[in-house]
Formats: sequence, structure tokens, C-alpha cells
Amino acid sequence: MRMTNVIKTAIGGLLILGSVQTFAAATDLNVKSINVPVYNVITDTLMSMNAANGKNNSFVMQQICDLARGDKTQQDVTLLLGKNHVDINSIPAEGSVLSLLINGNKPGQAYVCATYLATLLNQPTDNATLFDYKTDKKGNKQSSLNAVKFAAEMRLKMSLAQATAQLYAVIAGNLPYSENSSFSEYQQSVARTVYNYAPEYLRLMKVLYTADTAEYTAGNITKSTLSVADNQGKELQITPLGPVLISRGVMWLGQGKILGMDYFSPVKIIESVQPEQQPDNEVVPQENKKKKKTK
Repeated sequence: MRMTNVIKTAIGGLLILGSVQTFAAATDLNVKSINVPVYNVITDTLMSMNAANGKNNSFVMQQICDLARGDKTQQDVTLLLGKNHVDINSIPAEGSVLSLLINGNKPGQAYVCATYLATLLNQPTDNATLFDYKTDKKGNKQSSLNAVKFAAEMRLKMSLAQATAQLYAVIAGNLPYSENSSFSEYQQSVARTVYNYAPEYLRLMKVLYTADTAEYTAGNITKSTLSVADNQGKELQITPLGPVLISRGVMWLGQGKILGMDYFSPVKIIESVQPEQQPDNEVVPQENKKKKKTK
């Protein structure tokens, strides 16, 4: 199955939190599961699924996303790889993220692209590129916000935040919500939902970006944080703690909320311990009994 191959090879496997958070305990405890915020479960899982994983390989991810969205053909990417001195003959057909650059696996490309984009707003950012810099006659360095760069970047980030909010809602709605579910089972559910929903997620982001005609007003902007509002009732804040999207006063994504709602799931933290059965007295089959020697 291609999904299995993508998860095990292109992504490198999910981080199985359950292996370190499930403990055997006394059987007389009535509560063996706890409710945890679904927002955190989804975010942690997406971060562990992200093939980039904070590494500086945005070029590779961009090409995979372009292939997944149909913005580039395989020939386009092959030519671009050659110009960047990448030997495509050295790329395996399967077993690597780079494989998605050449093997035509559309579902795999969409899946990897979706997990990459869905975590972009959680990655460290450098807002210095939004400013123009010049030095005055006294040698003092001055900066001013580049309106064109700012508008283009905010249009991209706002469409990304809106599409990701909907992705979170789809994932939350498809979780099993069972007291017998472990962290790893929830994470597998997240992976399945993202795999199936990835093409729609990419399509929605493109639609939102294309249809965006909003005007953006900058709030506080530092090297690693920013806040922005548009004239259509949306506000976006990006900090090292994660993004916060507000739509007409409702928390749309961030601070534990998904489309204005709090989701919690019961997660099993204590395995049921079966009483140890005492072995019955061993019965030796009659035919195996040794006969007494007679003198």
C-alpha cells in the first residue's frame, strides 16, 4: 500500500508517544485514561510527520508541493534539479523524501506537502525579509516595512492559516474518541486523515489564496513574531508558541481551539493487567508414566 510506504519510508515513521507514556499499574485503579486536548495531539503528530522536520530543505519541499498541486510537470522538476546539480540517477525510486521528486507518486506527494505546509506556521520565522534597510548620512541603519512584500506574505500566511484550521477540524472529527485508544492509535488516525484529505487541503489553500482581495494592516512585528489584521474580520498572530487565527472575534485556530471549539479525547495511559493464572497441577498422561520395575 502506498500510504504505508510513504509513512515508513518518505516520512521515516511516526513518533510513537504511547511507547513511553503507557504504564502498567495496579488493577484497582478505576480511571485508566485521561482527556487530552486534541489540538496538541494533532500539532505534535503533524510535527513528527513533517518530512522537513525543521531542516533547511525548503527547495525540495517546494518542488514536491508544485508536483502535488500540478503547478509543475515532472519534466519541469527534472530540468530544475539538473540546473541545481542534483543527479536524479542517484535518487532511489522509493525509500526517501527525494524519491517523491521522480517517482510520480501523487498521493505521496500530496501527503508530504500537506504535512509540511500544515506545520509552517509553527516553525521559527525571520521577519527581517519584510523590511527594507538603508543607512543614513550619520551611519545609522534604518528599516521600513516593504508594503508589497508584506501584503504578499500576509496573503499567503492567511490562506495557509485558514486552510490549516479546516484541516484540524477534519482530523478532530475523524478521531476514534475511545477510552481504549492510545497515543499511537490517535497518531495513526491523524496520518490516515491527512493522507486522505491532503489533495482537498492543497486545493482549498489555492482557492483561498486566489480569492483573497483583503487589505492587510500590520500590527506589532519583531524578528520572530508578527500580528496582522485584514479588513474582512480576520486577525493572525504568529509567535514561537504557535499561530493564532481569529475570525470575527472567534478563536479559529490556536490556544487549543479548533474553529472556535475545544476538543478533548480520552487517551489510555494505564494498561489493564490481567490476573496471573495459577498453573493447574501437572497431570502426567497415563501412557507417559514410567512403570515400576519388578524384582
